Amino acid sequence: MSTSYLLAWLLPWAAGSGICLALNRGLRRPGDLAAALGSGFVLGLFVAAGLASVVAAERTAEAFARTAPWLAAVGLIAWVAAFVFRDREKAFVPAGAIGVGWRIAWFLVLAAILLRLGLLASEALLRPTFPWDAWSAWAVKPKAWFLLGHHVPYVPIQQWLAEPGVAERTSAIWDYPELLAWIEIWFASAIGSWNEPLINVVWTGVLGAIGLASYGQWRASGIRPGLAMLLTYALLSLPLIDAHAALAGYADLWLAAAFGLAVLGWLRWMRHREGGQLALAWIFALAMPQIKLEGSVWLIAFSLVMLLGVLPKRQRWWLVVAGGAAIALLIAMGGFKVPVLGLGWVHVTWGELVIPALGTLDLHWRSVGAAIVAGLLTLPNWHLLWYLVPVILVLRWPVLARDGTTRSVASLLGLCAAFLFVLFFFTDASAWAENYTSTNRLILHVVPALFTLLALLLADLDPRPRDRVRESPGRISPA
Repeated sequence: MSTSYLLAWLLPWAAGSGICLALNRGLRRPGDLAAALGSGFVLGLFVAAGLASVVAAERTAEAFARTAPWLAAVGLIAWVAAFVFRDREKAFVPAGAIGVGWRIAWFLVLAAILLRLGLLASEALLRPTFPWDAWSAWAVKPKAWFLLGHHVPYVPIQQWLAEPGVAERTSAIWDYPELLAWIEIWFASAIGSWNEPLINVVWTGVLGAIGLASYGQWRASGIRPGLAMLLTYALLSLPLIDAHAALAGYADLWLAAAFGLAVLGWLRWMRHREGGQLALAWIFALAMPQIKLEGSVWLIAFSLVMLLGVLPKRQRWWLVVAGGAAIALLIAMGGFKVPVLGLGWVHVTWGELVIPALGTLDLHWRSVGAAIVAGLLTLPNWHLLWYLVPVILVLRWPVLARDGTTRSVASLLGLCAAFLFVLFFFTDASAWAENYTSTNRLILHVVPALFTLLALLLADLDPRPRDRVRESPGRISPA
């Protein structure tokens, strides 16, 4: 393994962690270090990709050499800011101690997580890019740019045919977002060749980052270490998520990471009003349309629920009613157009939705319920997740009734579920459900955020006998 390849992992991790700690003003709560390391890895790669797209567009094979000094400077500034602007009045508060039995169980679950990540990484290193969409879509642009040695624009096929001889290129996915492409170029340029196994193993790193950030943010939000670790293992052991890490190349795991991390930052802001966490939430939310087209929809849902959440309850309902009435009136008058980041101007009319990136979608009922249920409950994608979620929601309904933060997260996921319902049951995307291709991949985008909801619902359950629960500020738990 070359030094530059190792630095391609460490530099973004260090820079992103420094940014997270600077925005959080240091370590202030249990789990903050894990949250910064997990979120920082993903954030650092986003920053590296953004810098590479600016400074290395004409020399893609030199993207690492040209970008690394800038990324190192960003990291240095971030770590200095984290130290200088740390909140000295709210220094880190250690977690209460846990018993020996629970401590052993905690480490056993951690060992199981590390073993699983190691096995997934070994799978990713065994073969070149394998899944269909990975080599036919997501790896097309970065591989072409890297082998050409420079960036070239991709245009619609009609434009490409009309202008023979120009340097532009075309493909069926010419309008796909390019953030992930520049991440692949970052690693390829550090390797010095288009080595797909070494590029694709970063998907396992992202999976580990999801788990680390989720655990840390849950702990910082008051979730006990045992429950947080069990939920982390449950999340990272889902078959479909593991398949996206082992058979790397799709953008869905990255979008799930961005959405999940945005929700975690938002949760911290709702619980503790930490402005830095709100900034992180918006950074990850705004990155979603740069990863995949569906990220634009998740960004809209995230923005709407966050906006409604800051309004007084009466104004919130008036805004929902007035907004719904205005939309209905505009559709009755012939429709309307609205700009959507990443999708362009979307035209909404009665029975039809025109999205520049996707074409015209006819809205009418499709009977695909059996295929959806089979994908969720009978196929080996999710273990028992979709059996347990309704049970937990019913049994823990009182938590939703009394906790506004939990209701906000549930409202966001409900809005996302409503979009998926309309997409699969009212548009031609029903074909994806019937042939079992993309349904579960789209659902995957919201699963890390769903586990945050489950953590909130289960937070006040404590299996330990009350007389054995000990709090000792002088001892620090494994969390």
